Amino acid sequence: MNWPVAPILLPLFTALAALFWGRPGVGRRSLVAGSAAAQLAVSLGLVCATLEGRIFVLGLGAWPARFGIVLVVDLLSALMLALSTLVALASVLYAYAESPTRAEHPLRAPLTQFLVMGINLTFCTGDLFNLFVAFEIMLIASYALLTLEADDWDIKHAFPYVGINLFGSALFLSACGLTYALFGTLNFAQIALRAAPCADDPRLWVLALLLIVVFGIKAGLFPLYYWLPNSYPTLPIPTSALFAGMLTKVGVYVLLRIFGTVLPHELAFAHTLLAWLAGATMLLAVMGAIARNFIRGILSFHILSQIGFMVLAIGLFTPLSVAACILYIIHHIVVKSSLFLIGGVAMRLNGTDDLERMGNLWKRTPWLGALFLCQALSLAGLPPLSGFWGKYLIVVAGLEQAQYALVAVSILASILTLFSMVKIWNGAFWTGSDRVPVRTSDWRWRAMTAVVAGLTCVSLAIGLGAEGVVQIAIEAAERLLDQHAYADAALGFLGKTAANPIP
Repeated sequence: MNWPVAPILLPLFTALAALFWGRPGVGRRSLVAGSAAAQLAVSLGLVCATLEGRIFVLGLGAWPARFGIVLVVDLLSALMLALSTLVALASVLYAYAESPTRAEHPLRAPLTQFLVMGINLTFCTGDLFNLFVAFEIMLIASYALLTLEADDWDIKHAFPYVGINLFGSALFLSACGLTYALFGTLNFAQIALRAAPCADDPRLWVLALLLIVVFGIKAGLFPLYYWLPNSYPTLPIPTSALFAGMLTKVGVYVLLRIFGTVLPHELAFAHTLLAWLAGATMLLAVMGAIARNFIRGILSFHILSQIGFMVLAIGLFTPLSVAACILYIIHHIVVKSSLFLIGGVAMRLNGTDDLERMGNLWKRTPWLGALFLCQALSLAGLPPLSGFWGKYLIVVAGLEQAQYALVAVSILASILTLFSMVKIWNGAFWTGSDRVPVRTSDWRWRAMTAVVAGLTCVSLAIGLGAEGVVQIAIEAAERLLDQHAYADAALGFLGKTAANPIP
C-alpha cells in the first residue's frame, strides 16, 4: 500500500498549487482548506488502520534497505500525523477568519504547507538521513515564515532561531556520518538489529550523546532552548499556534523513536541524562513564564516547560512512562495550539496582549473566558482535564523508580504553571478598568473563537474519555518499544539483517 506517502504528497501538491495560483482569493483558500481537511481524513484513516495492528511500509524506488528510503507508519506515527493535520487545519481556518483575502500574504499558505510536509515526513520516515532531509524541509519553511511578515524590530529575534538550528543541522549531519560508519546503514530497523549486541560500546555512547544534543535543540531542551521564547511571539497568531503545537513535539517524537525503536534499551546513562535535563527545563522555563507579562511570551516559555514533562517521561524509560509521554504529547499539542489562538482572539479584542493594558474580557466575552479556563487548567494538570492524566502517569512512573526529586520538580512546575495561567486570567479576563477597550463589534473574533472551541472540544474529549486514550497510548508505547516487530515489518525479514553488529 502507498498510504505512507499520502500525508507527504498532499501538502506538497497543495503548496505548489497555492504558489502558482498567485494572489490569495476565495478559490485558493478553498483549495488549501479542502486539502487540509483531506490530510486530516487520511491521517485519521491511518490511525484506525494501525489500531488494528497494521504497519504501513513503503520502500521508495525498490532499493535495498541499506541504500533506499523506507517510509514506515505505525500507531505512534499515525497519531502524530493526525495531530499535525488537525492543528494545521485549525491554523488555516483561524487565519481565514482572522483577516480578509486582501490582507493575506501570498506566500504564507504555500510555506505553511511546505512546513506541514516536512513535519509529516519526519513522522513517516524510517531512515536517519531522510529524517535529516525532513528536518531541513521543515526548518527552511520555518525560517521563511519567521521572517516573512516580521518588521525591523521582530526580525532580530529570528537570528538566534536560525543560528542554533543551523548548528543543530550540522551536528545532525555529523551524527548521520558516525551512524553509517558504525553500522553501515542509516535504516532505523537495520540499526536497531545491529546495535542491539553493542550497548556497552563507548562509540555508541558518543552517538547517543550527539543525538541528544541534536534533538534536544529541536525539542527546546535545557540548556539549548534560549532561541524559542523570543522568536515565537513575533509570528502571526495562526502560524505561531502551528509552531507552538508541533515543532518542538517533532523533536520529542524523534527522541522517542530513537531511544525506543532504534538504539538499545540498555543505555541507562542517556536516559538518566534526559531525565535531569528535563527537570531543569520544566523548572527554569516555568520561572521564565512567570517573569513575562504578555500572553504570547508566557505561553512560549510554557512550551519549553511542558517539553520537560515529556522528556522526563522518556528519561524514566519504562513502558508506563513512555505511554505517559505519548499521552502528554497528544494533550499538549491540542491545548497549546488552542491557547495561542485564544491569545490571538484576546489580542484582537483588546488591541494588545500586554497584560497591563488588557482586561474586561470576561464581562464582554464569557465564552472566550470559559475556553481559556478549560485549556489553562488542563495545561496546569487539574483533573479531569486532559493534562492531568499524562502528569499523573509520569508521577506514578517516577515514584515507581524512586525518582523523588524529579517528581517533586514536576509537581512544583505544575503549581507554578497554574500561577502563571492565573496571571493571564486576572490580567486579561477578570480585571481591567472601564476605559480598557473591548472591540466586540467585529464579527471575525466570533469565527476565530469557533475554531478555538473546536480544539477545546477535542481536548475535553481527551480528558473525559481518558480511559480509551490511555489504552491507545499504552498500545503505541508497547509497539514503539518492540524493536524486532518494527524491524520485521520494515525489512520483511529478520535473519539476513540481524547480523553485522558494530565492527
